[in-house]
Amino acid sequence: MNEEAVKQLTKQGCMVEKDAAESISKEDVELIEQLDVTPMFVSRKMVENLREKMETSVSTGNNGVKTVQKQKMAVKQGEGTSTTETEPEEIQEHEETVSQEKDAEESPNTQTSSEETTEPAPETSEEMSKDLEEEFETKSSYFDKNKTVEIKDTGSRDEKDTKVEIMDEKQITQEEKDVPEFLGYYNDRYDKMKKLLTRRQEMKSATTINRLEGRSEGEEATTIGFVNDKYSTNSGKYIVELEDKTGTFKALVDEREGDRLVPDEVIGVSGSMGGDIIYANSVIRPDLPIPQGTNSTQDKVQAAYISDLHMGSQDTLHKRLDRFGDWLSTEEAKHIGYLVMPGDLVEGVGVYPGQKEELEVEDIYKQYQLFEEWFQKIPEDIQVIVGPGNHEITRLAEPQPRLPKKVFPDIDDYNNFHRVQNPQMVRLHAIRSKGIKNLMYHGYSFDDHVDKIQDLREKAYEEPHHVMIDLLKRRHLAPTYGDNMLSPEMEDQLVIEEQPDVMVSGHFHSHANTTYKGVNVINSSTFQAQTDFQKRMGHEPDPGKVTIVDYKTRKTQVKQF
Repeated sequence: MNEEAVKQLTKQGCMVEKDAAESISKEDVELIEQLDVTPMFVSRKMVENLREKMETSVSTGNNGVKTVQKQKMAVKQGEGTSTTETEPEEIQEHEETVSQEKDAEESPNTQTSSEETTEPAPETSEEMSKDLEEEFETKSSYFDKNKTVEIKDTGSRDEKDTKVEIMDEKQITQEEKDVPEFLGYYNDRYDKMKKLLTRRQEMKSATTINRLEGRSEGEEATTIGFVNDKYSTNSGKYIVELEDKTGTFKALVDEREGDRLVPDEVIGVSGSMGGDIIYANSVIRPDLPIPQGTNSTQDKVQAAYISDLHMGSQDTLHKRLDRFGDWLSTEEAKHIGYLVMPGDLVEGVGVYPGQKEELEVEDIYKQYQLFEEWFQKIPEDIQVIVGPGNHEITRLAEPQPRLPKKVFPDIDDYNNFHRVQNPQMVRLHAIRSKGIKNLMYHGYSFDDHVDKIQDLREKAYEEPHHVMIDLLKRRHLAPTYGDNMLSPEMEDQLVIEEQPDVMVSGHFHSHANTTYKGVNVINSSTFQAQTDFQKRMGHEPDPGKVTIVDYKTRKTQVKQF
Protein backbone atom coordinates (compact mmCIF):
# COMPACT_ATOMS: atom_id res chain seq x y z
CA MET A 1 0.00 0.00 0.00
CA ASN A 2 1.24 3.47 -0.93
CA GLU A 3 0.39 5.15 2.36
CA GLU A 4 1.63 8.54 1.15
CA ALA A 5 -0.74 8.48 -1.86
CA VAL A 6 -3.71 7.41 0.29
CA LYS A 7 -2.87 10.09 2.86
CA GLN A 8 -2.71 12.74 0.12
CA LEU A 9 -6.17 11.82 -1.17
CA THR A 10 -7.61 11.63 2.34
CA LYS A 11 -6.47 15.20 2.99
CA GLN A 12 -8.51 16.26 -0.05
CA GLY A 13 -11.65 14.64 1.37
CA CYS A 14 -11.53 11.38 -0.64
CA MET A 15 -12.47 7.99 0.79
CA VAL A 16 -10.23 5.32 -0.77
CA GLU A 17 -11.57 1.79 -1.25
CA LYS A 18 -9.38 -0.93 0.30
CA ASP A 19 -8.67 -2.61 -3.05
CA ALA A 20 -7.77 0.75 -4.60
CA ALA A 21 -5.45 1.59 -1.70
CA GLU A 22 -3.45 -1.59 -2.34
CA SER A 23 -2.46 -0.54 -5.85
CA ILE A 24 -2.76 3.26 -6.02
CA SER A 25 0.35 5.18 -7.07
CA LYS A 26 1.60 8.75 -7.10
CA GLU A 27 0.74 8.94 -10.82
CA ASP A 28 -2.83 7.86 -10.05
CA VAL A 29 -3.15 10.68 -7.52
CA GLU A 30 -2.02 13.17 -10.18
CA LEU A 31 -4.72 11.85 -12.56
CA ILE A 32 -7.38 12.21 -9.88
CA GLU A 33 -6.25 15.77 -9.16
CA GLN A 34 -6.75 16.63 -12.86
CA LEU A 35 -10.48 15.88 -12.63
CA ASP A 36 -12.87 18.85 -12.65
CA VAL A 37 -14.31 17.84 -9.26
CA THR A 38 -12.54 15.88 -6.54
CA PRO A 39 -14.42 12.60 -6.08
CA MET A 40 -15.77 11.65 -2.65
CA PHE A 41 -14.96 7.96 -3.18
CA VAL A 42 -12.06 6.40 -5.08
CA SER A 43 -12.59 2.79 -6.16
CA ARG A 44 -10.23 0.35 -7.84
CA LYS A 45 -12.32 0.49 -11.01
CA MET A 46 -12.12 4.30 -11.09
CA VAL A 47 -8.32 4.11 -10.85
CA GLU A 48 -8.18 1.50 -13.63
CA ASN A 49 -10.39 3.66 -15.87
CA LEU A 50 -8.18 6.70 -15.31
CA ARG A 51 -5.08 4.68 -16.19
CA GLU A 52 -6.74 3.40 -19.35
CA LYS A 53 -7.68 6.92 -20.38
CA MET A 54 -4.12 8.11 -19.83
CA GLU A 55 -2.73 5.24 -21.91
CA THR A 56 -5.12 6.13 -24.73
CA SER A 57 -4.12 9.78 -24.41
CA VAL A 58 -0.42 8.94 -24.65
CA SER A 59 -0.94 6.70 -27.69
CA THR A 60 -2.82 9.46 -29.54
CA GLY A 61 -0.53 12.27 -28.39
CA ASN A 62 -3.32 13.99 -26.47
CA ASN A 63 -2.94 14.66 -22.75
CA GLY A 64 -6.47 15.96 -22.16
CA VAL A 65 -8.40 13.66 -19.80
CA LYS A 66 -11.82 14.79 -21.05
CA THR A 67 -11.00 14.13 -24.73
CA VAL A 68 -9.69 10.67 -23.96
CA GLN A 69 -12.87 9.85 -22.07
CA LYS A 70 -14.94 10.79 -25.10
CA GLN A 71 -12.89 8.51 -27.30
CA LYS A 72 -13.18 5.63 -24.84
CA MET A 73 -16.90 5.99 -24.33
CA ALA A 74 -17.56 6.24 -28.06
CA VAL A 75 -15.87 2.88 -28.53
CA LYS A 76 -17.82 1.42 -25.61
CA GLN A 77 -21.15 2.30 -27.18
CA GLY A 78 -20.43 0.42 -30.41
CA GLU A 79 -18.54 0.52 -33.66
CA GLY A 80 -20.08 3.68 -35.12
CA THR A 81 -23.69 2.56 -35.20
CA SER A 82 -26.84 4.51 -34.47
CA THR A 83 -28.94 1.56 -33.31
CA THR A 84 -28.20 -1.80 -31.79
CA GLU A 85 -30.56 -4.73 -32.13
CA THR A 86 -30.67 -7.87 -30.01
CA GLU A 87 -32.84 -10.89 -30.55
CA PRO A 88 -33.47 -13.69 -28.06
CA GLU A 89 -32.67 -17.16 -29.42
CA GLU A 90 -34.45 -20.42 -28.68
CA ILE A 91 -33.45 -21.81 -25.31
CA GLN A 92 -32.80 -25.53 -24.87
CA GLU A 93 -33.80 -27.17 -21.60
CA HIS A 94 -30.94 -28.24 -19.42
CA GLU A 95 -30.41 -29.16 -15.79
CA GLU A 96 -29.40 -26.21 -13.60
CA THR A 97 -26.20 -26.64 -11.65
CA VAL A 98 -24.23 -24.45 -9.29
CA SER A 99 -21.61 -23.88 -11.96
CA GLN A 100 -24.24 -22.73 -14.45
CA GLU A 101 -25.57 -20.22 -11.93
CA LYS A 102 -22.05 -18.90 -11.49
CA ASP A 103 -21.71 -18.53 -15.25
CA ALA A 104 -25.04 -16.70 -15.37
CA GLU A 105 -23.74 -14.12 -12.90
CA GLU A 106 -20.69 -13.48 -15.06
CA SER A 107 -22.61 -13.48 -18.33
CA PRO A 108 -26.29 -12.49 -18.06
CA ASN A 109 -27.08 -14.04 -21.43
CA THR A 110 -26.05 -17.59 -20.47
CA GLN A 111 -29.61 -18.87 -20.35
CA THR A 112 -31.07 -16.48 -22.92
CA SER A 113 -28.41 -15.66 -25.46
CA SER A 114 -28.68 -12.68 -27.79
CA GLU A 115 -27.13 -11.82 -31.11
CA GLU A 116 -26.30 -8.24 -31.98
CA THR A 117 -26.75 -6.81 -35.44
CA THR A 118 -25.95 -3.29 -36.55
CA GLU A 119 -27.28 -0.80 -39.04
CA PRO A 120 -25.38 2.00 -40.77
CA ALA A 121 -25.55 5.26 -38.90
CA PRO A 122 -27.68 7.99 -40.48
CA GLU A 123 -25.92 11.28 -41.09
CA THR A 124 -26.53 13.92 -38.48
CA SER A 125 -29.34 16.21 -39.59
CA GLU A 126 -28.11 19.46 -41.13
CA GLU A 127 -30.89 21.15 -39.23
CA MET A 128 -29.26 20.31 -35.89
CA SER A 129 -28.32 23.70 -34.57
CA LYS A 130 -24.81 24.50 -33.41
CA ASP A 131 -25.92 25.24 -29.87
CA LEU A 132 -27.70 21.86 -29.71
CA GLU A 133 -24.56 20.07 -30.85
CA GLU A 134 -22.45 21.95 -28.32
CA GLU A 135 -24.88 21.12 -25.51
CA PHE A 136 -24.70 17.41 -26.33
CA GLU A 137 -20.92 17.31 -26.40
CA THR A 138 -20.36 19.30 -23.22
CA LYS A 139 -23.05 17.56 -21.18
CA SER A 140 -21.90 13.96 -21.72
CA SER A 141 -18.73 12.27 -22.93
CA TYR A 142 -20.88 9.33 -24.06
CA PHE A 143 -22.39 11.46 -26.84
CA ASP A 144 -21.41 10.78 -30.45
CA LYS A 145 -23.11 13.13 -32.91
CA ASN A 146 -22.66 10.61 -35.72
CA LYS A 147 -24.98 8.20 -33.90
CA THR A 148 -27.76 10.68 -33.19
CA VAL A 149 -31.19 9.82 -34.59
CA GLU A 150 -32.13 12.03 -37.50
CA ILE A 151 -35.58 13.64 -37.47
CA LYS A 152 -36.52 12.94 -41.08
CA ASP A 153 -40.13 14.07 -41.09
CA THR A 154 -43.13 14.83 -38.92
CA GLY A 155 -45.54 12.80 -40.98
CA SER A 156 -48.83 11.30 -39.94
CA ARG A 157 -49.12 7.99 -38.10
CA ASP A 158 -51.64 5.26 -38.70
CA GLU A 159 -53.71 4.74 -35.58
CA LYS A 160 -53.33 1.29 -34.03
CA ASP A 161 -55.12 -0.87 -31.51
CA THR A 162 -53.51 -0.81 -28.07
CA LYS A 163 -54.35 -2.27 -24.69
CA VAL A 164 -53.00 -1.52 -21.19
CA GLU A 165 -53.81 -3.79 -18.23
CA ILE A 166 -52.64 -2.92 -14.72
CA MET A 167 -52.19 -6.32 -13.09
CA ASP A 168 -53.00 -6.97 -9.43
CA GLU A 169 -52.87 -3.38 -8.23
CA LYS A 170 -52.30 -3.47 -4.46
CA GLN A 171 -53.96 -1.56 -1.64
CA ILE A 172 -51.50 0.95 -0.20
CA THR A 173 -52.53 2.55 3.07
CA GLN A 174 -51.29 5.78 4.64
CA GLU A 175 -52.02 4.80 8.25
CA GLU A 176 -49.26 4.35 10.83
CA LYS A 177 -47.97 0.78 10.95
CA ASP A 178 -47.58 -1.25 14.14
CA VAL A 179 -46.62 -4.77 15.25
CA PRO A 180 -49.49 -6.60 13.47
CA GLU A 181 -48.55 -5.05 10.13
CA PHE A 182 -44.88 -5.98 10.57
CA LEU A 183 -45.76 -9.58 11.50
CA GLY A 184 -48.09 -9.81 8.51
CA TYR A 185 -45.40 -8.40 6.26
CA TYR A 186 -42.71 -10.91 7.29
CA ASN A 187 -45.09 -13.90 7.34
CA ASP A 188 -46.34 -13.02 3.87
CA ARG A 189 -42.79 -12.71 2.54
CA TYR A 190 -41.83 -16.08 4.01
CA ASP A 191 -44.91 -17.82 2.58
CA LYS A 192 -44.41 -16.36 -0.89
CA MET A 193 -40.70 -17.11 -1.02
CA LYS A 194 -41.17 -20.64 0.34
CA LYS A 195 -43.71 -21.31 -2.40
CA LEU A 196 -41.22 -20.13 -5.05
CA LEU A 197 -38.32 -22.09 -3.54
CA THR A 198 -40.21 -25.38 -3.22
CA ARG A 199 -40.89 -25.32 -6.96
CA ARG A 200 -37.20 -26.10 -7.41
CA GLN A 201 -36.36 -29.80 -7.54
CA GLU A 202 -33.59 -29.60 -4.93
CA MET A 203 -35.98 -28.04 -2.40
CA LYS A 204 -38.82 -30.58 -2.64
CA SER A 205 -37.73 -32.24 0.61
CA ALA A 206 -37.32 -29.01 2.61
CA THR A 207 -38.46 -29.20 6.22
CA THR A 208 -39.18 -26.58 8.86
CA ILE A 209 -36.31 -25.58 11.17
CA ASN A 210 -37.80 -27.11 14.33
CA ARG A 211 -37.62 -30.57 12.74
CA LEU A 212 -33.86 -30.31 12.24
CA GLU A 213 -33.04 -30.58 15.93
CA GLY A 214 -33.68 -34.31 16.10
CA ARG A 215 -31.62 -35.18 13.04
CA SER A 216 -28.54 -37.40 13.39
CA GLU A 217 -25.07 -36.17 12.51
CA GLY A 218 -24.31 -36.75 8.83
CA GLU A 219 -28.00 -37.01 7.89
CA GLU A 220 -29.14 -35.00 4.87
CA ALA A 221 -30.89 -31.73 5.70
CA THR A 222 -32.75 -29.18 3.59
CA THR A 223 -34.55 -26.13 4.96
CA ILE A 224 -35.78 -22.63 4.10
CA GLY A 225 -35.37 -19.50 6.18
CA PHE A 226 -34.66 -15.79 6.48
CA VAL A 227 -31.03 -14.74 6.70
CA ASN A 228 -31.10 -13.43 10.26
CA ASP A 229 -27.35 -12.86 10.65
CA LYS A 230 -24.00 -13.97 9.26
CA TYR A 231 -20.37 -13.79 10.39
CA SER A 232 -17.13 -15.06 8.88
CA THR A 233 -14.89 -17.75 10.32
CA ASN A 234 -11.09 -17.97 10.36
CA SER A 235 -11.25 -20.31 7.37
CA GLY A 236 -13.09 -17.69 5.28
CA LYS A 237 -16.43 -19.49 5.37
CA TYR A 238 -19.57 -18.01 6.91
CA ILE A 239 -21.85 -19.13 9.70
CA VAL A 240 -25.38 -18.04 8.80
CA GLU A 241 -28.29 -17.91 11.21
CA LEU A 242 -31.53 -18.91 9.51
CA GLU A 243 -35.01 -18.26 10.88
CA ASP A 244 -38.49 -19.43 9.95
CA LYS A 245 -41.83 -19.45 11.79
CA THR A 246 -40.71 -22.35 13.99
CA GLY A 247 -37.27 -21.32 15.18
CA THR A 248 -33.66 -20.59 14.27
CA PHE A 249 -30.74 -22.75 13.12
CA LYS A 250 -27.17 -22.25 11.91
CA ALA A 251 -25.62 -23.23 8.60
CA LEU A 252 -22.00 -23.16 7.46
CA VAL A 253 -21.65 -21.90 3.85
CA ASP A 254 -18.63 -21.32 1.64
CA GLU A 255 -17.01 -17.92 1.18
CA ARG A 256 -18.43 -17.20 -2.28
CA GLU A 257 -22.03 -17.83 -1.20
CA GLY A 258 -21.54 -16.08 2.12
CA ASP A 259 -20.23 -12.92 0.48
CA ARG A 260 -23.47 -12.58 -1.51
CA LEU A 261 -25.92 -13.23 1.32
CA VAL A 262 -27.82 -10.13 2.49
CA PRO A 263 -29.95 -9.68 5.62
CA ASP A 264 -33.65 -10.63 5.41
CA GLU A 265 -33.48 -12.49 2.12
CA VAL A 266 -35.15 -15.90 2.10
CA ILE A 267 -32.96 -18.77 0.91
CA GLY A 268 -32.87 -22.55 0.81
CA VAL A 269 -29.97 -24.50 2.26
CA SER A 270 -29.13 -28.11 1.44
CA GLY A 271 -26.39 -30.17 3.08
CA SER A 272 -25.72 -32.54 5.97
CA MET A 273 -26.20 -32.30 9.72
CA GLY A 274 -23.24 -31.58 11.96
CA GLY A 275 -24.86 -31.57 15.38
CA ASP A 276 -26.31 -28.11 15.90
CA ILE A 277 -25.33 -26.84 12.44
CA ILE A 278 -25.93 -27.69 8.78
CA TYR A 279 -22.83 -28.09 6.64
CA ALA A 280 -24.31 -26.57 3.49
CA ASN A 281 -23.40 -28.05 0.12
CA SER A 282 -25.44 -25.41 -1.67
CA VAL A 283 -27.40 -22.22 -1.14
CA ILE A 284 -30.55 -22.14 -3.27
CA ARG A 285 -32.37 -19.00 -4.37
CA PRO A 286 -35.82 -18.97 -5.98
CA ASP A 287 -34.48 -17.54 -9.28
CA LEU A 288 -36.45 -17.55 -12.53
CA PRO A 289 -37.24 -20.89 -14.19
CA ILE A 290 -35.69 -21.85 -17.50
CA PRO A 291 -38.17 -20.46 -20.06
CA GLN A 292 -40.05 -22.81 -22.36
CA GLY A 293 -40.33 -20.14 -25.04
CA THR A 294 -40.57 -16.39 -25.51
CA ASN A 295 -43.85 -14.48 -25.34
CA SER A 296 -44.62 -12.22 -28.28
CA THR A 297 -47.54 -10.46 -29.96
CA GLN A 298 -49.18 -11.20 -33.28
CA ASP A 299 -49.24 -7.51 -34.18
CA LYS A 300 -46.21 -5.48 -35.19
CA VAL A 301 -46.07 -3.09 -32.24
CA GLN A 302 -43.18 -1.58 -30.29
CA ALA A 303 -42.65 -0.04 -26.86
CA ALA A 304 -40.17 2.71 -25.99
CA TYR A 305 -38.59 2.92 -22.53
CA ILE A 306 -37.30 6.14 -20.92
CA SER A 307 -36.88 7.32 -17.35
CA ASP A 308 -35.53 10.02 -15.02
CA LEU A 309 -36.46 13.18 -16.93
CA HIS A 310 -35.97 15.33 -13.78
CA MET A 311 -38.04 18.24 -15.06
CA GLY A 312 -37.19 21.39 -13.11
CA SER A 313 -33.49 20.64 -12.76
CA GLN A 314 -30.99 23.02 -14.31
CA ASP A 315 -29.32 19.91 -15.72
CA THR A 316 -32.39 18.59 -17.58
CA LEU A 317 -31.52 18.01 -21.24
CA HIS A 318 -34.63 19.65 -22.69
CA LYS A 319 -33.40 19.76 -26.28
CA ARG A 320 -32.58 16.08 -26.37
CA LEU A 321 -35.92 15.23 -24.77
CA ASP A 322 -37.71 17.43 -27.31
CA ARG A 323 -35.93 15.63 -30.14
CA PHE A 324 -37.26 12.33 -28.83
CA GLY A 325 -40.78 13.80 -28.56
CA ASP A 326 -40.59 15.06 -32.15
CA TRP A 327 -39.24 11.71 -33.37
CA LEU A 328 -42.34 9.92 -32.03
CA SER A 329 -44.38 11.60 -34.79
CA THR A 330 -42.11 10.43 -37.60
CA GLU A 331 -42.49 7.56 -40.04
CA GLU A 332 -39.64 5.73 -38.32
CA ALA A 333 -41.65 5.63 -35.07
CA LYS A 334 -44.93 4.49 -36.63
CA HIS A 335 -44.90 1.15 -34.79
CA ILE A 336 -44.42 2.68 -31.33
CA GLY A 337 -47.61 1.94 -29.41
CA TYR A 338 -46.39 2.27 -25.82
CA LEU A 339 -44.08 4.57 -23.84
CA VAL A 340 -43.06 3.20 -20.44
CA MET A 341 -41.57 5.57 -17.83
CA PRO A 342 -40.60 4.11 -14.41
CA GLY A 343 -40.22 7.27 -12.36
CA ASP A 344 -38.53 10.57 -11.57
CA LEU A 345 -40.51 12.65 -14.04
CA VAL A 346 -39.48 15.73 -12.05
CA GLU A 347 -36.49 16.84 -9.97
CA GLY A 348 -38.62 17.46 -6.88
CA VAL A 349 -37.97 19.82 -4.00
CA GLY A 350 -36.01 19.17 -0.79
CA VAL A 351 -34.81 15.74 -1.92
CA TYR A 352 -31.23 16.33 -0.74
CA PRO A 353 -29.27 19.15 0.96
CA GLY A 354 -28.33 22.00 -1.35
CA GLN A 355 -30.76 20.93 -4.06
CA LYS A 356 -32.34 24.39 -4.28
CA GLU A 357 -29.21 25.85 -5.89
CA GLU A 358 -29.47 23.26 -8.70
CA LEU A 359 -33.14 23.89 -9.53
CA GLU A 360 -34.35 25.64 -12.65
CA VAL A 361 -37.93 25.57 -11.31
CA GLU A 362 -38.44 25.63 -7.52
CA ASP A 363 -42.21 24.95 -7.46
CA ILE A 364 -42.84 21.20 -7.78
CA TYR A 365 -46.27 21.75 -9.35
CA LYS A 366 -44.66 23.86 -12.07
CA GLN A 367 -42.14 21.05 -12.59
CA TYR A 368 -45.02 18.70 -13.37
CA GLN A 369 -46.42 21.42 -15.62
CA LEU A 370 -43.21 21.22 -17.67
CA PHE A 371 -43.85 17.50 -18.07
CA GLU A 372 -47.42 18.15 -19.16
CA GLU A 373 -46.22 20.62 -21.78
CA TRP A 374 -43.71 18.10 -23.13
CA PHE A 375 -46.43 15.40 -23.11
CA GLN A 376 -48.28 17.31 -25.86
CA LYS A 377 -45.61 16.14 -28.31
CA ILE A 378 -46.66 12.51 -27.87
CA PRO A 379 -49.10 11.19 -30.51
CA GLU A 380 -52.54 10.33 -29.13
CA ASP A 381 -52.32 6.67 -30.17
CA ILE A 382 -49.24 6.01 -28.00
CA GLN A 383 -50.18 4.73 -24.54
CA VAL A 384 -48.00 6.32 -21.83
CA ILE A 385 -47.50 4.48 -18.53
CA VAL A 386 -45.79 6.42 -15.71
CA GLY A 387 -44.78 5.32 -12.23
CA PRO A 388 -43.30 7.33 -9.34
CA GLY A 389 -39.62 7.56 -8.34
CA ASN A 390 -37.77 8.86 -5.31
CA HIS A 391 -37.87 12.51 -6.52
CA GLU A 392 -41.67 12.65 -6.91
CA ILE A 393 -44.33 14.38 -4.85
CA THR A 394 -45.62 11.08 -3.45
CA ARG A 395 -44.22 9.32 -0.38
CA LEU A 396 -40.70 7.88 -0.50
CA ALA A 397 -41.53 4.59 1.25
CA GLU A 398 -42.09 1.64 -1.05
CA PRO A 399 -44.45 0.44 -2.34
CA GLN A 400 -45.32 3.90 -3.64
CA PRO A 401 -48.88 4.84 -4.56
CA ARG A 402 -49.71 6.29 -7.95
CA LEU A 403 -48.79 9.91 -8.57
CA PRO A 404 -51.76 12.10 -7.54
CA LYS A 405 -54.19 13.42 -10.13
CA LYS A 406 -53.71 16.98 -8.93
CA VAL A 407 -50.22 17.26 -10.42
CA PHE A 408 -51.59 16.43 -13.90
CA PRO A 409 -54.60 18.77 -14.25
CA ASP A 410 -54.23 19.04 -18.04
CA ILE A 411 -53.52 15.41 -19.04
CA ASP A 412 -54.95 13.09 -16.38
CA ASP A 413 -58.20 12.64 -18.31
CA TYR A 414 -56.37 11.73 -21.54
CA ASN A 415 -57.19 8.22 -22.72
CA ASN A 416 -53.52 7.48 -23.38
CA PHE A 417 -52.15 8.53 -19.96
CA HIS A 418 -51.89 5.88 -17.21
CA ARG A 419 -50.60 6.38 -13.65
CA VAL A 420 -49.36 3.24 -11.85
CA GLN A 421 -47.82 2.29 -8.52
CA ASN A 422 -44.15 1.50 -7.87
CA PRO A 423 -43.51 -1.37 -8.32
CA GLN A 424 -46.19 -2.45 -10.77
CA MET A 425 -46.72 -5.27 -13.25
CA VAL A 426 -48.40 -4.02 -16.42
CA ARG A 427 -49.54 -6.23 -19.30
CA LEU A 428 -49.32 -4.48 -22.66
CA HIS A 429 -50.96 -5.38 -25.95
CA ALA A 430 -52.86 -8.50 -24.94
CA ILE A 431 -54.67 -8.38 -28.28
CA ARG A 432 -54.91 -11.77 -30.03
CA SER A 433 -52.03 -12.84 -27.75
CA LYS A 434 -51.14 -13.12 -24.05
CA GLY A 435 -49.47 -9.73 -24.22
CA ILE A 436 -46.13 -8.63 -22.75
CA LYS A 437 -45.82 -8.37 -18.95
CA ASN A 438 -43.72 -5.38 -17.88
CA LEU A 439 -42.37 -5.21 -14.33
CA MET A 440 -41.88 -1.50 -13.68
CA TYR A 441 -39.67 -0.61 -10.69
CA HIS A 442 -37.86 2.70 -10.32
CA GLY A 443 -34.87 1.22 -8.51
CA TYR A 444 -34.52 3.14 -5.26
CA SER A 445 -33.33 -0.01 -3.43
CA PHE A 446 -30.44 -0.50 -5.87
CA ASP A 447 -28.02 1.78 -3.99
CA ASP A 448 -28.22 -0.08 -0.70
CA HIS A 449 -28.26 -3.53 -2.30
CA VAL A 450 -25.17 -2.73 -4.38
CA ASP A 451 -23.37 -1.43 -1.29
CA LYS A 452 -23.68 -4.86 0.39
CA ILE A 453 -22.04 -6.92 -2.38
CA GLN A 454 -18.51 -6.13 -3.53
CA ASP A 455 -18.99 -7.57 -7.01
CA LEU A 456 -21.90 -5.21 -7.59
CA ARG A 457 -20.09 -2.23 -6.10
CA GLU A 458 -17.40 -2.60 -8.75
CA LYS A 459 -19.65 -2.61 -11.82
CA ALA A 460 -23.38 -2.02 -11.21
CA TYR A 461 -23.39 1.78 -11.51
CA GLU A 462 -21.94 1.68 -15.03
CA GLU A 463 -23.65 -1.61 -15.94
CA PRO A 464 -26.92 -1.59 -13.97
CA HIS A 465 -28.23 -4.83 -15.43
CA HIS A 466 -26.01 -6.66 -12.91
CA VAL A 467 -28.03 -5.50 -9.91
CA MET A 468 -31.33 -6.04 -11.75
CA ILE A 469 -30.45 -9.64 -12.62
CA ASP A 470 -29.24 -10.23 -9.06
CA LEU A 471 -32.65 -9.17 -7.72
CA LEU A 472 -34.44 -11.35 -10.28
CA LYS A 473 -32.48 -14.32 -8.92
CA ARG A 474 -33.59 -13.44 -5.37
CA ARG A 475 -37.16 -12.80 -6.64
CA HIS A 476 -37.33 -9.66 -4.51
CA LEU A 477 -36.86 -5.97 -5.36
CA ALA A 478 -35.61 -4.89 -1.90
CA PRO A 479 -34.48 -7.94 0.12
CA THR A 480 -33.09 -6.09 3.17
CA TYR A 481 -35.70 -4.36 5.29
CA GLY A 482 -34.84 -0.90 6.60
CA ASP A 483 -32.02 0.09 4.25
CA ASN A 484 -34.37 2.00 2.01
CA MET A 485 -37.78 3.06 3.26
CA LEU A 486 -40.28 0.20 3.09
CA SER A 487 -43.85 0.26 4.33
CA PRO A 488 -45.29 -3.02 5.71
CA GLU A 489 -48.71 -3.34 4.05
CA MET A 490 -49.67 -6.64 5.74
CA GLU A 491 -48.18 -8.27 2.66
CA ASP A 492 -44.81 -7.91 0.95
CA GLN A 493 -45.57 -6.28 -2.38
CA LEU A 494 -41.95 -6.31 -3.57
CA VAL A 495 -41.74 -10.10 -4.00
CA ILE A 496 -41.44 -10.97 -7.71
CA GLU A 497 -44.13 -13.65 -7.70
CA GLU A 498 -44.83 -13.73 -11.41
CA GLN A 499 -42.12 -13.88 -14.06
CA PRO A 500 -42.13 -10.74 -16.25
CA ASP A 501 -41.31 -10.55 -19.95
CA VAL A 502 -39.65 -7.16 -19.44
CA MET A 503 -38.09 -5.71 -16.29
CA VAL A 504 -37.54 -1.96 -16.60
CA SER A 505 -35.96 0.39 -14.09
CA GLY A 506 -34.15 3.72 -13.92
CA HIS A 507 -32.58 5.56 -10.96
CA PHE A 508 -28.89 4.92 -11.83
CA HIS A 509 -28.96 7.27 -14.87
CA SER A 510 -26.96 4.62 -16.74
CA HIS A 511 -28.17 2.46 -19.59
CA ALA A 512 -28.53 -1.31 -19.93
CA ASN A 513 -30.24 -3.54 -22.47
CA THR A 514 -29.75 -7.28 -22.09
CA THR A 515 -31.69 -10.49 -21.43
CA TYR A 516 -31.85 -13.02 -18.61
CA LYS A 517 -33.84 -16.26 -18.87
CA GLY A 518 -36.25 -14.84 -21.42
CA VAL A 519 -36.63 -11.45 -19.70
CA ASN A 520 -35.63 -8.20 -21.39
CA VAL A 521 -33.67 -6.36 -18.68
CA ILE A 522 -33.69 -2.61 -19.36
CA ASN A 523 -32.27 0.28 -17.38
CA SER A 524 -33.72 3.19 -19.25
CA SER A 525 -31.06 5.91 -19.14
CA THR A 526 -32.00 9.51 -18.24
CA PHE A 527 -32.54 12.94 -19.75
CA GLN A 528 -30.53 14.72 -17.06
CA ALA A 529 -26.86 15.67 -17.41
CA GLN A 530 -24.26 14.94 -14.77
CA THR A 531 -25.11 16.69 -11.50
CA ASP A 532 -22.61 18.11 -9.01
CA PHE A 533 -23.37 15.23 -6.65
CA GLN A 534 -22.60 12.67 -9.38
CA LYS A 535 -19.33 14.46 -10.11
CA ARG A 536 -18.31 14.15 -6.48
CA MET A 537 -19.13 10.43 -6.55
CA GLY A 538 -17.17 9.91 -9.76
CA HIS A 539 -20.27 8.66 -11.64
CA GLU A 540 -21.04 9.85 -15.16
CA PRO A 541 -24.56 9.19 -16.45
CA ASP A 542 -25.32 7.95 -19.96
CA PRO A 543 -28.22 10.22 -21.01
CA GLY A 544 -30.45 10.36 -24.06
CA LYS A 545 -30.64 6.60 -24.74
CA VAL A 546 -34.05 5.16 -25.63
CA THR A 547 -34.57 1.39 -25.68
CA ILE A 548 -37.22 0.11 -28.09
CA VAL A 549 -38.63 -3.42 -27.87
CA ASP A 550 -40.47 -4.97 -30.79
CA TYR A 551 -43.17 -7.04 -29.13
CA LYS A 552 -43.67 -9.27 -32.18
CA THR A 553 -40.03 -10.32 -32.61
CA ARG A 554 -38.70 -9.34 -29.14
CA LYS A 555 -35.77 -7.65 -30.88
CA THR A 556 -34.49 -4.49 -29.22
CA GLN A 557 -32.96 -1.28 -30.52
CA VAL A 558 -31.17 1.50 -28.68
CA LYS A 559 -31.45 4.98 -30.15
CA GLN A 560 -29.48 8.05 -29.11
CA PHE A 561 -31.17 11.45 -28.96
